[in-house]
Amino acid sequence: MSNNESPFQVTPVEAGFQVSFEVRTVKSQRQTKKAQFDKFEIICDEGQNMGGDNSAPPPLAYFASSVAF
Repeated sequence: MSNNESPFQVTPVEAGFQVSFEVRTVKSQRQTKKAQFDKFEIICDEGQNMGGDNSAPPPLAYFASSVAF
């Protein structure tokens, strides 16, 4: 993919647009998960009270941050 290409595919549909993209995910140890989106790796974990190691932000933190942006 060149620098000008988007990782999102936008397709016109009757009701507007359909947006699609590819994300690869892997569950690691305990509650740690890794996702690959385009050239970026996203790592999340849960706190110890949820069975994780608190080694990365929890999934909800990523969601809340995306809403704030």
